[in-house]
Amino acid sequence: MAEVSWFNQIDREWAALTRHDPGLDIEKFYRHVLSAYKSGFAPLESIASTANALLVSALPGAAYLGRKMLAQVGVDKHPALRVTYALSLLSGTGGEADYALGHRVLRDVLKDEHAPDKLKGLSAAALGDSARLGRGEEADLELAKAQYEIAFELGMRDAAHTLGLYWENCWGGAAPGDNLPNRPRALQWYKRGGAASQKGMARLEALSTNGVVGPATGCAR
Repeated sequence: MAEVSWFNQIDREWAALTRHDPGLDIEKFYRHVLSAYKSGFAPLESIASTANALLVSALPGAAYLGRKMLAQVGVDKHPALRVTYALSLLSGTGGEADYALGHRVLRDVLKDEHAPDKLKGLSAAALGDSARLGRGEEADLELAKAQYEIAFELGMRDAAHTLGLYWENCWGGAAPGDNLPNRPRALQWYKRGGAASQKGMARLEALSTNGVVGPATGCAR
């Protein structure tokens, strides 16, 4: 019964975290999750999800504890932990930003034959974001396109939306040899995203309604 009560406590704390309840004792929740992990009751995928939830939480101290949890468990134990850690390095949440290390970790995940496609897709999309935005490196739109295409092939359907925006001339530039805007290519990518990409479907509907591409239509992200 004590075990059940303990898990119920963690469930209640998790619910409080997801609804950003300021009454949550974030330190206590952190300790409970680590105890569950050390006792063998919390799988590494669950630790990665919890660390990510802490990292993106607006509750005071949560992001710091998310980064601390990753360090405590050890990010090399599972690809999910490595991706979560890399994203925190790129965003600077829970600690200092380190673009070079974050990019290196994501590239390693892409090469990892044991990493699930979903995590590889997240890695490719994040690398695409960095290349598109010039995050920690010089902007490279050709590289960004290639990374988003890899992400799409690995199951990240919203990458089709991002690529559609490129062909609408919404990235603020063009890769060498590309003439923008290109409505047929934009429509093609939005359609490829399918129903799994709600943003892509919304954009497809907007283009079908007004038939205009480019910054004039808003370039909603």
